[in-house]
Amino acid sequence: MELDREDFELFERMHPDCFHLAFEHDVVKPGAREDEDCGDPACPNGA
Repeated sequence: MELDREDFELFERMHPDCFHLAFEHDVVKPGAREDEDCGDPACPNGA
């Protein structure tokens, strides 16, 4: 995957919880709702 400068800036400025929910949450536990813990230690819903 290649990112251009604008994409890089967007991802760098994204809040970590928002990034997790947008790009990682469903990968760790496919079909996981946004309000449930996906099992990733970084998941904001697991705290």
